[in-house]
Amino acid sequence: SAVGMNPTRLENFRLTLRIVKEWARVHGLYSNVLGFLGGVNWAILVCWVCKENPNAKASMLLNSFFRTFANWTWPRPVLLADQQHHPIKGVTSHPVWDPIKNFWDAKHLMPIITPCYPSMNSSYNVGEPQLRRIQDELRRATKISHDVCFGRKTWSDLFKGNDFFKQHANYLQVDIISTQQDDFREWFGLCEARMRILIAGLENPSFGTQAYPFAKFFTRKEEDGKHVSSFFVALRFSEDTDKVDLGPLIMDYLQIVNSWDGRKESMDLDINIVSQKNLPSFAFELEFAEKENEVDDNTTSSVTSSKTNQVGESSLDIDADEDTSEVTKEVLKSTPRPVKTKLESENDSMTPSMFISPLKRAKIG
Repeated sequence: SAVGMNPTRLENFRLTLRIVKEWARVHGLYSNVLGFLGGVNWAILVCWVCKENPNAKASMLLNSFFRTFANWTWPRPVLLADQQHHPIKGVTSHPVWDPIKNFWDAKHLMPIITPCYPSMNSSYNVGEPQLRRIQDELRRATKISHDVCFGRKTWSDLFKGNDFFKQHANYLQVDIISTQQDDFREWFGLCEARMRILIAGLENPSFGTQAYPFAKFFTRKEEDGKHVSSFFVALRFSEDTDKVDLGPLIMDYLQIVNSWDGRKESMDLDINIVSQKNLPSFAFELEFAEKENEVDDNTTSSVTSSKTNQVGESSLDIDADEDTSEVTKEVLKSTPRPVKTKLESENDSMTPSMFISPLKRAKIG
């Protein structure tokens, strides 16, 4: 109802959503299981913008989308309609999202509320590291869309390679490994489903650490026949931090994955600190071959050795086959001529001031 049955409005909604989802995938923001946003979340956000701008074309909806949510004051909830606290006759009563009455609802960082009864927060699993990355990329996209309005850039710049692997000095590389393909898939499911625990552990003010996860797994088969999927979390450290022992920060994750009874000898896990200059080359490949059905694996961590496994399938919800060039062509049709407009000033938090390794001093973000 927010979009309406008008064919033009519906098509603008669909096109804007396709672009936003592809943008999120390219920039490592698309994954519910990793604590980012999935298809339903992005759809609600786009629908909200369409509702506020019912006659806007896709290009203007995109501009409004990035500008709106780059400046959104979370945890102010995104609501498509007023919440219905009581069911209609004949419908069973269920609890609804209510941060006033429910302590746990009040702790949600990025509430995106479903419109139907019972209304729920569709993004309850978003953590501080994920929210920070989403906000950073939204501000970056806002600047690009601003430049498009002035004719300095084109919409295709939204999909150009992310510089995530050039922004930070230090990264935690998690390699999920198995010598058997079937074991790899099962092992990957376990490790992926528990990855939010690792990310949350790395975000620790008492240790002076901040985590910047990238929602993408780089999956490959190496020359020795091993199936490997790599996940990266960038790390920043407070300026008064001289040395950090990451062992305690990853211990919860290792204990959980190591407690799985189904672990096999073919399964392994490596966790390493990698400096920017030593990152693997595949991290910089824009179209790295990525398999969505991923790993079942056993754990040996170079930071902490571990035996781990978890049953589960990869639940990344992405438009991996989206033709970016076709999407760009479609939105260009609705892009007006450059018009000078004054945008709200944005806080550029994407460029870190200083970095630190476990042996150097630097500022967080």
